[in-house]
Amino acid sequence: MANVFSSNPIYIDTDTTYAATTNWKGALGGSSYTGGLGIRPFMITTFVTATGTGSTLGNIVINMINSTGGGTGPVLFKCTIPTLTTTAQSYNFHLDGDGADWKDFIVTGCTATGTGILIYYRV
Repeated sequence: MANVFSSNPIYIDTDTTYAATTNWKGALGGSSYTGGLGIRPFMITTFVTATGTGSTLGNIVINMINSTGGGTGPVLFKCTIPTLTTTAQSYNFHLDGDGADWKDFIVTGCTATGTGILIYYRV
């Protein structure tokens, strides 16, 4: 399955990049579904993708896009994915205390680890 920005939660199983305009505010990103606004995530779920045979040890990182030319900015979220052998395993990360507005961001590590994420958010 490919990334789905038009839902809440957002489904991402393939890395996003500024260069490919798959960042949140990019032409192929998701901000058009929220009227050009950022999001306020309150939970992230990581899971082994259904097409994979498991996940590979690695990191999933969500970075802010900086305002000066689209480079990678501060880390908004990072987690280490263990090696898993079943699609039944998932992890929930509750971000209720954060309340930060993610205006533009990219997600990396999903492709390399064979992992997908769901980002539950408020606008």
